[in-house]
Amino acid sequence: MPVKAKKTATAKKARKAKKAKKLAVKKTAKKSTAKKSSTKKSSAKKTSAKKTAKQQKQDKRKPAKKSLKRAANKRVAKKPAEKTAWKISPENSRSVFEIDIWKKDDLKIEFLKVYRSGWIIVDQLPDLSGYNPDQGINIFEEFEFDEHQLHDGSEETSIFPNELIAEERERLLALSEEELADEGWTLESVTRFSGPLLVEQV
Repeated sequence: MPVKAKKTATAKKARKAKKAKKLAVKKTAKKSTAKKSSTKKSSAKKTSAKKTAKQQKQDKRKPAKKSLKRAANKRVAKKPAEKTAWKISPENSRSVFEIDIWKKDDLKIEFLKVYRSGWIIVDQLPDLSGYNPDQGINIFEEFEFDEHQLHDGSEETSIFPNELIAEERERLLALSEEELADEGWTLESVTRFSGPLLVEQV
């Protein structure tokens, strides 16, 4: 009888030891899995942190490229467009004529002034294929220009119609432009270049 009691006690102790070992194995397994998961999480955090750092660098670089492009575009836009213009003038001296034509009914009075030289500046190359040097050209009718100059005017002459007697001619010559307009005379001004013309790019 006492021998059996010893056997049962030792069996119980063995069972308890086995259970304790199993529990210890389970705990160590849980700890290792927990460590693995924590290391995975930390590595995932590190990789995500690296990605965000890279993304931030890329994001920083992108606007810099855009700003460089914008700056380059601005520089290109600031460059002034080159304008071309042409200067037209008579080749021969004393080939510029300014004519004031006063008209009233069928009467016409011409005041002619000759200039030593003159020129105009145009922004388009003119077509002078049909130009007649003997007839000349009315620059105000044929060209569109902003600048022109006439130099050294001289030799003023006047042409009156035969219907006007000498006394009337002298009276009209003494009148100003306003007084002529008050008497019903209308003015038409013409500036002509004659002879061969010189066209220069400026």
